[in-house]
Amino acid sequence: MTPSDIPSTPPDAPDGPDSPLPHRPSGGETDHGAFLVTRQGGAGLTHKRTRAQRYAAPSRGVRYDRLATDPQLARISAAALVTSAAGLLCDISAARVWDLPLPAWLGLDPDVPIAVAVPPGASRPQRRQVRGRRLLLPEGHLTEHRGLPVTTPARTWLDCAALMPLPHAVAMGDVILRRGLSSRDELERMVRWGRGRRGVTVARAGLPMLDPRAESPGESQVRAHLLIAGLPRPQCNLDIVVGGEWLARADLAWPAARLIVEYDGAVHLDEQRRRQDATRRNLLQDAGWQVIVLTAADVARPWAMAGLVRSALASRAPRSNPRER
Repeated sequence: MTPSDIPSTPPDAPDGPDSPLPHRPSGGETDHGAFLVTRQGGAGLTHKRTRAQRYAAPSRGVRYDRLATDPQLARISAAALVTSAAGLLCDISAARVWDLPLPAWLGLDPDVPIAVAVPPGASRPQRRQVRGRRLLLPEGHLTEHRGLPVTTPARTWLDCAALMPLPHAVAMGDVILRRGLSSRDELERMVRWGRGRRGVTVARAGLPMLDPRAESPGESQVRAHLLIAGLPRPQCNLDIVVGGEWLARADLAWPAARLIVEYDGAVHLDEQRRRQDATRRNLLQDAGWQVIVLTAADVARPWAMAGLVRSALASRAPRSNPRER
């Protein structure tokens, strides 16, 4: 950064002359480790201190703390500080603020540009590491979360549906419903409003697949893949009780076939958890349930996963007694 890039007091004006929203962060800094800088410094630091390796400069006139509790959120909030007063965080960046699940290639990549939306006719942000978008932004689609201007969960889900495969959109929708961020009716209204927009086809297909009882994104993706393959809908997180004794809560279950599908994510790698899982599954099998255990490797081969479950369902389908014919 050259001296000419350093704003004088007051700091850089936000991009564009657009009318402000009531959600814009104020005070020159956020609660997430981002702050504006001037020739005098920022956030109580001298200008020299703001150029220390600890502070990243994603764009001119702003810094964020690399040692913040959540560096990615700090990076996003830095963009919110310096974009237009009419702008707000949208799609992938809004999902990150709401702590919604994202595909690994989006959620874990620290270099994914920050998505900032402005209304039609407004100037799109022209800053490094910022992806500006012009979007229709009805007032009901705008809110504030964690001190940042952001699209509502329902609008975030619709916008993200244009950027990810259907199983990931289902996983995000499940979390939204489970956490009570939006109701199913609100998601349905958003899909109706979004007719003809990018992502609405995926969102519309995902709506009937959503289940607030799902407890992990991986489990949601497995269920979505099985439904896409035409398999009957399982019950999510069904409590299995035998003889009045609770045995387990099954990720996905088909009670008539006494079939259970379990998704083992990273949390199941812990040795104590593995032992508990083994004991629980032995009890289920002893009670007449078949248990299929799937991992991320199986989700990467959905056709094979669906075939395995289809075969198990067929083999365990109730058969009529020939003597009763």
